[in-house]
Amino acid sequence: MDYGSAPARDEIEVMLFGPGVGEAIAVHLGEGQWLLVDSCEEKRGMGPVTGHYLDALGVNPGQVLAILSTHWHNDHICGLSNLANKYPEASLFISGALRSEEAMNVLLAYNGRTAARQAKGTSEIYGFLTSRKKPHRVKIAAAQVSLIDKVLNGCNVKVYALSPLQEAYHKAIAHMAQFMAVDGEPINNAPPEPSPNATAVVLHIDVGADAILLGADLEDNKAWGWSAMVEDPWVLARPQASAYKVAHHGSHTGEANCVWDTFLHMEPVVMLTPFNWGCHRLPTEDDRARIKAKAGAAFISSDASRSPDIPSGQLKRMRSICSDIKKVDGALGAVRMRKTPQAKKWAVELFGAARHL
Repeated sequence: MDYGSAPARDEIEVMLFGPGVGEAIAVHLGEGQWLLVDSCEEKRGMGPVTGHYLDALGVNPGQVLAILSTHWHNDHICGLSNLANKYPEASLFISGALRSEEAMNVLLAYNGRTAARQAKGTSEIYGFLTSRKKPHRVKIAAAQVSLIDKVLNGCNVKVYALSPLQEAYHKAIAHMAQFMAVDGEPINNAPPEPSPNATAVVLHIDVGADAILLGADLEDNKAWGWSAMVEDPWVLARPQASAYKVAHHGSHTGEANCVWDTFLHMEPVVMLTPFNWGCHRLPTEDDRARIKAKAGAAFISSDASRSPDIPSGQLKRMRSICSDIKKVDGALGAVRMRKTPQAKKWAVELFGAARHL
């Protein structure tokens, strides 16, 4: 794909890639400084798409300030350790739950092993943590933690983690503890990815008077999810965002009225990636309708999760023969939003398989 020129020094950019093998985000914070969130590859083994993108724009490795892994799920970490090695000066952040003693035990024991629904999961996270000579140098992202605080183009730019909350941390530790290696006992399979997703890192990026909300895959729950987050006065003090990366691929599990009412301006510009694995396809048609009703404009990086555009009679006959019919459309797409901090509207560009929701 031809991505054109790099953003101007005073432009904020949010570039969302997917599906390929996963989901990834590149954020230009100003003055040529970048934040990378998660990782994906167009096809496995081709390297992370955000690395290719920054190369195409002529970005030097030293311009990447930080790389964040929001959570363990395989569709967000493919190529993550490659990114960490490509940008050796970048600060690395990971969900606090994955820096616990229990998590480190599991990652060390199961490094390189695979299990259903978790191909390469432990090896990517382990590689990310050990990409620096001292693993403890990988920093924790948790509620109210500041990742970046700089003045760029005369504008205050602050990147905060809004999650995971303490209750989510305890939940993750309990999950990891079940799979800790014990001396003298065999290790057969890697542990499954934590579900439901309680430990995902939601990012709030303050840029002057505006803000961007990146929802990762956080689900809603009154104890550890979106509904719990808004009980915190510090969270309520964050400025509302005009741009939103929709949580959990648009699923109703990541939906909460407080997200739209508390964190976002009315009719924000939103973007998301699809999820298409077996019988699990997101967003559903109901999800799409719900999101479009609340957003000012909505974009998706690919329609890979949508049913095939086939006449209903033919589709019915095919379904009488096959139990599962879906598009063979894993094509990579990208949604790019740019604006200066003073501008009122985002300029949106679509690449590859990306389109209006």
